[in-house]
Amino acid sequence: MTYPISLAAGNLPEFAPREIYNAAVTAGYDLSGMWVDLTTWTDETTKELKRALDDSDVGILDVEVMWIQPGESVEGLKRTIDIGAELGAQFGLVVSSDPNPANTKRGFEDLCKHAEQVGLVLVLEPLPITEVKNLAAALEIVSDVGHPSGKLLIDTLHFQRGGTTLAELQEMSSDWFPYVQIADAPLQIAEPTFENLMHEAVDGRLLPGEGELPIRDVLKYLAPGLPISPEIRSAAVRETYPDAAERAKSILEATRHFLAN
Repeated sequence: MTYPISLAAGNLPEFAPREIYNAAVTAGYDLSGMWVDLTTWTDETTKELKRALDDSDVGILDVEVMWIQPGESVEGLKRTIDIGAELGAQFGLVVSSDPNPANTKRGFEDLCKHAEQVGLVLVLEPLPITEVKNLAAALEIVSDVGHPSGKLLIDTLHFQRGGTTLAELQEMSSDWFPYVQIADAPLQIAEPTFENLMHEAVDGRLLPGEGELPIRDVLKYLAPGLPISPEIRSAAVRETYPDAAERAKSILEATRHFLAN
């Protein structure tokens, strides 16, 4: 099975948008993700990336992250959707820290309506360190919203830590999942406190095949050939590969090797 592979922006957290995209192109990815920090992103950032996109056939898979917060309007998050549209992105990634599911539903629906106008599809990602902690909770929100521009995203680390089972995934239509993020880790985490889960998510991930997560089993229940975005947020990988392109290439090679075996 051949999968398009996208460079997750989270693999290069210390680099600027253009550097992330250049690393994806240099390393040989099919696609690139893009982290949109609205506090620093300018019109010139968009123009610079569009010029780079014109010179390459590597497209933008997703823009992230739109974070729904309690007591806050999602209006400002729509700028990320608009930036994604300008860059030709396929998807926008949404998470929620609002403890009220009804608020998350309203916010996600509002964002989906805006995304539909500019041609993006939004994915809601469950993480145990947010208020949408597992795939069942995310599915309930997205299915209740019922908007054609609203889908789901699996990250194999969060899938495992959120307690979702393969049996649950088997019961869900693969149509909900337009792409997938993969990372490896031990099957269990010794103490699943917020602090430990956060540390593992941003600093402790392993390359595909280095851990025990059921990545291959997850892929069996998803659409064949869907885009795969290896998200290896790892202090060890960052220290070993301080150069953006070399780090991106090391992750790509490990992912290709895993998928081929």
